[in-house]
Amino acid sequence: MKTRGMIMGLACLCAILVLTIQPCFAKEAKTVDIGGLFCLTGFGSSAETYIHQGAKIAEEWYNERGGITIKGEKYKIRLLAEDMKGTADGAVAAANKLLYDHKVKFVVGTVVPFMVQAAGTVLEPAEVIRVVLYNCGTPSEYGPNTPYMFVGQDATVEGISPALEYLKEAYPSVKSVTYVIPDDGSVPYLSPIFNKKAKENGFKVASIAKWAMNTQDFTPIVMKILSAKPDAIAFANGWPQATGNMLKIAREMGFKGPIFGCNYDDGYQIMQIAGKEASTDFFSHSLVFDSPDMTPLIKMITKRAKKQYGEAYVTTVWGFQAIYVLVQAIEKAQSLDPTVIKGSWEKMKAIDTVYGPGRMGGLKTYGINHTVCHPCPIQALQDGQVKWVKWVDVYSE
Repeated sequence: MKTRGMIMGLACLCAILVLTIQPCFAKEAKTVDIGGLFCLTGFGSSAETYIHQGAKIAEEWYNERGGITIKGEKYKIRLLAEDMKGTADGAVAAANKLLYDHKVKFVVGTVVPFMVQAAGTVLEPAEVIRVVLYNCGTPSEYGPNTPYMFVGQDATVEGISPALEYLKEAYPSVKSVTYVIPDDGSVPYLSPIFNKKAKENGFKVASIAKWAMNTQDFTPIVMKILSAKPDAIAFANGWPQATGNMLKIAREMGFKGPIFGCNYDDGYQIMQIAGKEASTDFFSHSLVFDSPDMTPLIKMITKRAKKQYGEAYVTTVWGFQAIYVLVQAIEKAQSLDPTVIKGSWEKMKAIDTVYGPGRMGGLKTYGINHTVCHPCPIQALQDGQVKWVKWVDVYSE
């Protein structure tokens, strides 16, 4: 009996060990590596750090929901971020690391034209799908020569018309506008577009003011802007640091007319830099996170960002959006082959976005049908308060 009891005990122990050890041999979940190119230090890091956070939120959100589905199989997302350090050389080094060390087939990130182009010298020949976060309208940055690049959301070209239309609606007495633009290579391309759209809306362009990318003191720039005596000031591009500083200086110099952005800078950050007193009669294509008009996805991103990082910014949403549209393209193609995905994506007509229902466009405007177009937000700063205005439908043919 004693021997029989020992045998039964050993059998039970073996059964327990089998049940305990078996999960260790379970099939590992497959993964899809997505590279991330962000300025985590250096020029642009004050905004691109939040883009990285938004991309991380997307990674977590998808993986909580089971990941990406391709031909019935689930793939978890693994985001592999590299720091471009705010330079073209840094962008090349980071792109090389993603391509050769991590062997990625998909990359999200890059905003500034010279970094978009620098990363492209590595990733385009390798046929890596890129979802960039902005487009400043330069042909060398985006067009038929970048067949594996997609622009993940509206950018300045898409933002010019709704900005000018709202200017006419909200400030009917305005007759002239000065256009302020960073000298990032986009001046010869964006200026004619702005001039054309301004004329169509009944405005005279008082002047075009350029500023160098390494500008520290914006006082001389603002003095030049005001010397043209415009009724309003329009910003083309430039991070909140530049816009906020110029808004502050213009108000301190006594300019009381409307100032606005044709781009998608974060109004919350702009007000932090300019100060509440200067933050009035200003608007841009930004979000108001506590507005009931925000989409369910924006509300979810906001909630997670505040919980995980303490605050949400417009660029947080950018990071999520890039992965969100990429995943839709992958699942539509039901493939992990970049060439197959590219061919499928450029034929898509509709695509969902965090901003609402979107459409693929850009063939007539850029020479390639790789632009994700979506409802454009308008946010205002008035008397030191952030105010929601409305959504506007935009589309680049």
